Amino acid sequence: MKNIYLYLLIPVALIFTSCNKWLDIQPELEMRQTAMFESEQGFKDVLTGAYIRMATPELYGLNTTMKLPEMMAQNWTIPSENSSQAEIYYISNFDFTQTSTKDLLEKVWLQYYQTIININSILEHIDAKKDLFANGNYELIKGEALGLRAFLHFEILRYWGPIPSKVKAGDKAIPYVKMVTKNPQELLAVSYQEVIDNILTDLNNAEQLLANDPILTYSNAILNSPDNLQGVNQDLPHPEDEFHYFRQVRFNYYAVKATKARYYLWIGKKTEALENALVVIDAQDNDAKSKFTLGSDAEANNGQLTFPTEQIFAVNSTLATQTLTPVFFNYSTAYTQSETSLKTAFETTLHSSDIRYRNNRLWESRVVPLASAAFNYFKKYNESGSTVTAITDIPLIRLVEMYFIATECGREDLFKVYRLSRVLDASIDGTLTDADAVKERLEKEYRKEFYGEGQMFFFYKRYAYGTLSWPVAKEVTEASYKLPFPESQMTFE
Repeated sequence: MKNIYLYLLIPVALIFTSCNKWLDIQPELEMRQTAMFESEQGFKDVLTGAYIRMATPELYGLNTTMKLPEMMAQNWTIPSENSSQAEIYYISNFDFTQTSTKDLLEKVWLQYYQTIININSILEHIDAKKDLFANGNYELIKGEALGLRAFLHFEILRYWGPIPSKVKAGDKAIPYVKMVTKNPQELLAVSYQEVIDNILTDLNNAEQLLANDPILTYSNAILNSPDNLQGVNQDLPHPEDEFHYFRQVRFNYYAVKATKARYYLWIGKKTEALENALVVIDAQDNDAKSKFTLGSDAEANNGQLTFPTEQIFAVNSTLATQTLTPVFFNYSTAYTQSETSLKTAFETTLHSSDIRYRNNRLWESRVVPLASAAFNYFKKYNESGSTVTAITDIPLIRLVEMYFIATECGREDLFKVYRLSRVLDASIDGTLTDADAVKERLEKEYRKEFYGEGQMFFFYKRYAYGTLSWPVAKEVTEASYKLPFPESQMTFE
């Protein structure tokens, strides 16, 4: 990860400004980009740079996991408009006319497309440089790049695109960028059909290229422990190439399948969604043990409420502690929620043994000196219960989502497996009597499971909820589910 030169730092920072600025590219940057792709390591560095950008606070390190979608889902207590946290008020009310909220959308949009065009720079050069690669790294890097491009465009579509059940195939959606372009007028929104077709094409190609992904050969325990292959483990098969480790924080084969499951559910193709979800659920290592396992009481008791054994794809944020300390650990600035609302959300009367909520695991009320009341703070991103150190791996896709998708697609038997893993009362097993009952139950479970991870809003959007019922009733218009394009993009829409 040393000496990473990201081609887009200057030119793409200007993507959505004036045409003159867009074309004002320094020749030495283009020369540096060309030199970057003269070695396998250069391709690795640019791909690593894309993951680093995804993990920054501008994207999954904060904005697109814990902030923007969670505020729109009403998950944090909404302060008054005149408070120091007015941004929560504006976003929770879908008001993107304010300077702060317009700036947030601009920042997220730019970071998404900057990352995508970084990835495109890899794809633009890699085929001509195929002879540079060893150990299957051509397929691995190209497969990851194509999968990430699909994943990120799908994320943009979920934010800025239409409600999937309300869209017509020819409606304009978002730009699907497959080039490293110097011309902002090439970044035009294309039809919804073209976007979803391109997403699927990239995912299919990624799946083929990742057919020999190390995650299919080695266990996650081996791949996550390159420095611990000693003693009893020294004779276990393990990758010789250090690039093949830590597949859960890279866009691996199962991340492709999980994204396909999420994608197919989004567009209403439940048969295909179920098929892909089951690939992940049923994945096994060579010893017939499950590749991914649902989180346990032991993990929750150790403060691992992001459930590392479930993580199909995550990003590693080296800035987590400094970013999340004011967000969750400081009384005056933290995002919080009332204890009364949380007891309702987690159905504490019915599910008193829920491994996530009991024993102050996910939330804890503490008396703060000089404060007027106890402070209820969110602990999912605490490291081993610490109130000052945040975990660094932020999950983007977890196994439990595959169970929810399978349940929604007709495999209600798998809901019981989930229910047992979280120690929920057995009485809810018999409530999944029809599609409406499944939706009602999954709404509750998405809220519990993905609190602080940014998935609840997309559940609401997929079902086009007109009224959100928790923590209080709130009307949401169809227009609110489609984020407005940043003002700087409107010229080229």
